[in-house]
Amino acid sequence: MQDRPTAQELMEAVAEWLRGELAGVVPEDRRYEVLIAAHLCEVVAREARDGLAFGLEDVRLFRTLLGETGEDPPADAVAGEARELATRLAARIRAGEHDADFAAVGEALRGHVLRKLQIARPGYADG
Repeated sequence: MQDRPTAQELMEAVAEWLRGELAGVVPEDRRYEVLIAAHLCEVVAREARDGLAFGLEDVRLFRTLLGETGEDPPADAVAGEARELATRLAARIRAGEHDADFAAVGEALRGHVLRKLQIARPGYADG
């Protein structure tokens, strides 16, 4: 583990520099590209800050919806476990295995979608 600045802090600093100082001095026809780069840095910073916790919430949610239990995976396996469980859950939904409780499953998955939005676009779901 590195000392400060953390990966999150570094990405936030780059985003601030891109959005603030650099966006004001680049040619206008390139400003959009700079703002996209700033947004990507902000997404990476939020992922560094919240990704593990959100991933664990997703693992627990998907296991519940699949009717499974288990220990939380180690930190380096959380993202892969969440993807694998999501893939299995999606296959079951497509196969009609959740038709009887479709509304409840949809409502439960709302939390998953809100977590994804919190990383990609904070505040988007608020309005």
